[in-house]
Amino acid sequence: MVVGRLRCVAVAGIAVSLAACTTTVYRAKFSPPDKPQEIDFDAPFLKCHMKDGTVYVLAAQWRVDAEAKRIDARGIHYDTNREVVDHGEYHLSIDDVALFETNRPEKFLDNGVTVLAVMTIASVGLSVACLANPKACFGSCPTFYAFDGEHESLQAEGFSASIARALEATDVDAMWTARAPGTSFDVRMTNDAFETHAVDSVRLLVAPRPPGGRVLRAGDVFYDATALTAPAACTSEEGDCLEAVKATDGREYKSPADEHDLATRETIDLRFDAPARGRRGLLLVARNSLMNTFLFYQALAYMGRSAGEWMSALERAGPAGAKAFQGLGALGGIHVEVETAPGQWREAGVWDEVGPIALEAQVVPLPELPAGPVHARLTATRGYWRIEQASLVSLGETVVPTALEPVAVLRDGHPRPDARAKLRPGGEHLVTGPRDEWLLRFELPAADPELFLESRGYYYEWMRPSWLEEEDLGELARFAFDSRGELRRLAPKYKRLEPDMDRVFWQSRLGAERLR
Repeated sequence: MVVGRLRCVAVAGIAVSLAACTTTVYRAKFSPPDKPQEIDFDAPFLKCHMKDGTVYVLAAQWRVDAEAKRIDARGIHYDTNREVVDHGEYHLSIDDVALFETNRPEKFLDNGVTVLAVMTIASVGLSVACLANPKACFGSCPTFYAFDGEHESLQAEGFSASIARALEATDVDAMWTARAPGTSFDVRMTNDAFETHAVDSVRLLVAPRPPGGRVLRAGDVFYDATALTAPAACTSEEGDCLEAVKATDGREYKSPADEHDLATRETIDLRFDAPARGRRGLLLVARNSLMNTFLFYQALAYMGRSAGEWMSALERAGPAGAKAFQGLGALGGIHVEVETAPGQWREAGVWDEVGPIALEAQVVPLPELPAGPVHARLTATRGYWRIEQASLVSLGETVVPTALEPVAVLRDGHPRPDARAKLRPGGEHLVTGPRDEWLLRFELPAADPELFLESRGYYYEWMRPSWLEEEDLGELARFAFDSRGELRRLAPKYKRLEPDMDRVFWQSRLGAERLR
């Protein structure tokens, strides 16, 4: 039996009088009902978002019995329109809860003396740069660092699209520049943002490299790949792009977003003087720009103080609820076509990944082509992709990597067997908050294999104070049901922020002392 004590109160419609010069605000944490142990037991406020769309706001000390799946407390019951139903004693079943939301108070200087609602926002402590440009604040899910042959560097970011428990997913990322000179290999997992991460599992997928080659992933299929060939020519609307995409060397191709429509497409032409035989594929090493970060944050800003309500609705709706964020999906992946005969083009596949932080390497297998040079064409959203490497490769046999779980998990240099148990697939989640770090130690079957990081989990973004000023449920509806129109409406706003977004993003990372 797990019995916890919480002090709970209040939300929309409750006026809170405060001392002059200070305003109390509240940072939100979301917790799934099937893991009551993850609730912030020190927080003074709790909202119980129910599966029927109503909300209970608990207003007295209460006890939660995880074994009996019951919460006993006094509080206020709100209907789906957030009108008060009644006040009183409640005996709630955890099975009827869609999402728990706790709020912990913080204070910052303000001239106001009254707050008309408990606000669901992150604690103060945002950087000056982030406060000045809050749509560019650093955000991601777990970030993973490892040795690259010279120093520890950023290698992967996990499950970036899993913005709620209902969207929990498994993500696989190539650790493209990682090097393991021995059989012991450490991966540092960090939470560098104002987010709550719930990590179900982290594993390494390991495969021996072919002589002189790499192992590449195409969806769920892994290939031996050799004869990586840089393009002989690269052109786009921005001009010659050959030097930017020749290799993973810190240079990358990027274009500015369109000032009238964020969904505007561009075309990049690649020509390879290729070997004449064998099955081939197009390797792309790339990442997102900050356009999707801006759009995600804008959707949260439109939610404003009702963010908890919307996240609860998403939990009830399951994966279908992600349609509220379909504006991000409208940006699309990188479509790959090849010329099969003069003037005749055939689509080979789509390269796609969510995440603006770490590079991802994937291969798109190409159809059978005639001997001679290969002409490929990439079609993508302007300003949404940053391509660091494009290579033609010869694909060999398929490979089945070996999945390895960490042999040890350490916090502050001390082994934590409890955390290691939580990171086994299908078990409890390891919940992390801002600035948390964990060291995951793996034992490899041989030195310097090809490494992929497999992570599963979900996360909740914390609201920022300035976002509340943009609360607009009408715009949120347009974001959900007219995503193309919203991408046009938001284009001028994004273009004003675009020149400074990268600087603000990286400066506002909580772990800014770490190397990229």
